[in-house]
Amino acid sequence: MNSLETVLDDVRAAVRLADFARLGQLGPQLEVAMAQLADTVPRQVLLRLKIKAEENAALLDAARRGARAARRRVEDARRAAQGLQTYDNKGKRSDFAVISSPAGRF
Repeated sequence: MNSLETVLDDVRAAVRLADFARLGQLGPQLEVAMAQLADTVPRQVLLRLKIKAEENAALLDAARRGARAARRRVEDARRAAQGLQTYDNKGKRSDFAVISSPAGRF
């Protein structure tokens, strides 16, 4: 039982550190640890493991949403760097190219 609990703790730590390479390594370990569960595992232990698994699922979902938001933000920045898009009263799009200038105040 301790093995599964340890792997779940490792998954939690990897998600919190955004160590996605480590998460990939933990997948097989998690499967092995889950396969080792016996039918005689006390209910209290199963409940504790279920809570840890649910917490990890919530963290993974938050990480997924954060990565998706970051990707959208980068795409928005790239589009903004390419030019300005406006629409007339008929819905026709007009693109204005951005003229790059040297960075700085002067």
